[in-house]
Formats: sequence, C-alpha cells, structure tokens
Amino acid sequence: MNSLAQSIANSMDCTNHAIIPFLPYILQDFWEIGASPDVIKNLIEKHTQVPRQLRALDLGCGKGAVTITLASELHCYCLGIDAIEEFINEAKGKAEALHLDSLCSFEVNDIRQRITELPRYDVIILGAIGPVFGNYYETLTTLATSLNDTGIIIIDDGYIDDSSSFEHPLMLKKGDLFQQIHDAGMQLIDEVIMSDMEETEEVYGEEFHNIERRCHELGTKHPEKAYLFEEYIHKQQEEYEILKHKVVCATLVIQSRITM
Repeated sequence: MNSLAQSIANSMDCTNHAIIPFLPYILQDFWEIGASPDVIKNLIEKHTQVPRQLRALDLGCGKGAVTITLASELHCYCLGIDAIEEFINEAKGKAEALHLDSLCSFEVNDIRQRITELPRYDVIILGAIGPVFGNYYETLTTLATSLNDTGIIIIDDGYIDDSSSFEHPLMLKKGDLFQQIHDAGMQLIDEVIMSDMEETEEVYGEEFHNIERRCHELGTKHPEKAYLFEEYIHKQQEEYEILKHKVVCATLVIQSRITM
C-alpha cells in the first residue's frame, strides 16, 4: 500500500509530496474539487427509492461539496472523510452555517484504514480520487464490505478510450476498467459522460487561472520554494489538457450483480 502522502498526491495530481501542505492555500478558490455534486445527486435520486432514508459515505470528500449537497437537497445522512484537515474544517464550517450539521458528519482520517471500521452504507462515493485501495478491482472488493446489499457505488474518474494510443500511469482503458468492475462481482448500471466541451473549456480555464494565481502568490511568499509551485502549475496544466483531449471524464454508478 502506498503511503498516505503518496495516496493524497495521486488523488490530487501531484508529483511532489512537498506541495501537499500548500494545497489548502492553492485550492482556496474551490469548493467543488473534482466531482460534480449535482450529477451525483441526480444519479442517487434516479437509482434509489427513498433518498431521505439513505446513509451515504463520501470518501476523499475534500471540502464537503458533495456531502453537503446531498444532505441539503436529499435530506439523507452523510459522512465525509478526508486526510487534509483544512478541507474538513471548511466542510464542518459550511455544514454548520447551513444548519446541516445534524445530517452531515466530517472527519480527518486515512480512508484506507477507516473503511475497515465503518458500518454499511447505501451509497459510497469516490469523487475524483482514483482507485485508492489499489486498482479498481481491489477498490471495489474493499468497498463491497461496507455496502448494503442493494447499495450503489458512485465513482467519478476518467478512463482512456479503447481505440486511443494514449497511456497514463493512473488511468485505465475503458475495457480494462469495465473488466475490473465485472471481476469484482459488480456491474455498471449507469454512466454520465462530461460532453459539453464549451462549458468544460470555460470551467477548466477558470480553475487553472485560480491555481496559477495562488501558486504565484506562494512563490512570492516562499521564494526558496518557487520551483515547487512552478512544477505544480506545469503538472496541472498537463492534467487539464489530458482531461480535455485524451480521456473520457465520467461518473459511474456501480452495483453488485447479486442484489437482494
């Protein structure tokens, strides 16, 4: 198993662990980090019968955008877990300000360890953090022990089209991903693909501008680490280009092939 720092770095598209303490500053302009709360909310409404009775687990919840949206709009109970304390503090503050703290709970923890101690949930969400428990076969088989029999797993991630020659160390070809889902005893029951490129281009452009601006501010404050922030800018620029042109960005709904 990778170290916690390596796991965070992979999920946040970092190459240098030294950037991790600066991520709260760099991402201060973001509330949604990766996954779309509205897409996930809509999928839960579509694939569950009584959303307000659900228990949802948001692993790698960031600042709680998905968790708080589900509590606010579906009135279900949600637990969000993330390893970055500043993100969790912000999530708690947001939930309290919206008077949702009776429905939302947040904690700082290593989700790879915490998962073994949790009860079963109706919905488990991995929002743009990758297969943190190994590959997707290992991730899904691990999550299955914390999922109710008729529950669903929602994964927001990218995959490479089978016809593409592009390769990425942290992304699978579509066929390989779907095979791992099958091998884990599960099935894909729905998929939402981000296809509005005009809107996506605009959103990505604004996000990258904010990242670049905050990194330059940090470079001014910490000139001895300016190389670190420039490295992060270049890595994020590369990742945004990959997301726009090289991979399919999708939100997947996965369920056990044997449901009661």
